[in-house]
Amino acid sequence: MADFANLPTRIQKIAKPVLQQHEQIHQCFLAGSSLLNPDFALITSKRVLVFDEKFMGNLPITYPNISCNVLFEDIRSATLERYLKHRLFGQARIEITAKRYIYGIDNINYQEAKQAHKLITEQIRR
Repeated sequence: MADFANLPTRIQKIAKPVLQQHEQIHQCFLAGSSLLNPDFALITSKRVLVFDEKFMGNLPITYPNISCNVLFEDIRSATLERYLKHRLFGQARIEITAKRYIYGIDNINYQEAKQAHKLITEQIRR
């Protein structure tokens, strides 16, 4: 599990304004392709946030992007899925079904994915 203080400063700078004053970070982890462009996922007391870094065209310059910002009150369900490729590499995928969209957080370490799924489902029930 990653620590928020150890995330890249660009990710921290866009995460802090999104978080509310009394919102606490419960879990922080890496997802996606850790070699090329990892996704940085945060599970807070109120929402699920996923950040990634996008490239500007063909330039080697990146900028941070919020790819998922879903409040727990908007989430209908969350499922933990493991396809063959996930089983081979000890990974999993979390699919979050919200009111209009389905968000997928892919290639998460399986142990972290189980913890994240448990946190999300507990928050949904509240």
